[in-house]
Order: sequence, then structure tokens, then C-alpha cells
Amino acid sequence: MKCELCGEREASIHISKNSGFNQREQFLCEQCANESFSSQYSSFSDESFNIHQLLQSLSQHQKLTRRESETKRCATCGSTIESILKKGRFGCSECYTTFSDEALNIVNRVQLHQNSHVGRVPKKSRAHLEVKKQIETLKVKLSELVEAQNFEEAVVVRDEIKALESAGERCE
Repeated sequence: MKCELCGEREASIHISKNSGFNQREQFLCEQCANESFSSQYSSFSDESFNIHQLLQSLSQHQKLTRRESETKRCATCGSTIESILKKGRFGCSECYTTFSDEALNIVNRVQLHQNSHVGRVPKKSRAHLEVKKQIETLKVKLSELVEAQNFEEAVVVRDEIKALESAGERCE
């Protein structure tokens, strides 16, 4: 992976800024990371490392980014990211667009990092969904067989797909 700043050298350092919903990641080469760190925290003296200065600088930087996210409001309902987190739901449909960066993080956190539904399926729909999955699998297999020019097996798979589709139409 190339460095996100210079785009020339190989990235060897991964930097995560902030935490929670405002987390940003950067992949930098060693040289750009050193330059970035020295420009952001230039108030430190080169001769001695002062942990208090480092912590103070980091906390000031975090306060600034928090203020930026607090001022962001939905134009339709006036919700802020903090009010959404307190209520546990978005104020309106426009909030998803306004807070699109944060929305994905919120959903990931609430859904325990699962982006697709893996819950229960109603009993009435279960058989229909299984047939759909079989048809999708067979269509993939059919395209692979056609690509490999194995037309005899492709015809058999095509017939299976047609049979499943016609059986599915009768059940509906």
C-alpha cells in the first residue's frame, strides 16, 4: 500500500486518529509520518520528551474535533450526532445523508460489526429463499461451465434452473 500523503513510498505506519464515531485512519510512510507528527506537535522540544505536553496537545486536538461534530446538524430535523446517540435513533430520513460518515460507524457498533442481516427467516419464506439461493448458485455454475465451454453440463444445469424457477412460480 502506498503512503496516503506522498503517494510514492510504501506505507509502513498506520495511524488511527480519535476514537468511537469519529475514527479516521491513515497509512503513511515513515518520512511522512515523522513530518506529520512534527508539524502537529511542534511545541515539543527535540531534546526531551515531555508526556504532559503530549497528553495536553492530544486532548486539545480531540476537543477541537468534538466541537466540529457537535456543530453539524441535520437541515431537516435539526438533530446532532450527540442527540442521535442519546435517542438511539435518527431524527429523520435526511439524517442518514447528513451523518453518512458517522451512520456506518453507529450501525456497525449497534449491530456488532455485522453489515448484513443474519437473523431468523419466517417459516413461510424459508423454502422460497432456499430455492432462490439454489438458483443463484446454479446460475454461477452455469456461467462457469459456459466460460469453460462445457456445454453438455451447462445444458443440464440450465434445465435444473428452469425446473426450479417453474416450481417457484407455482408455489407463489
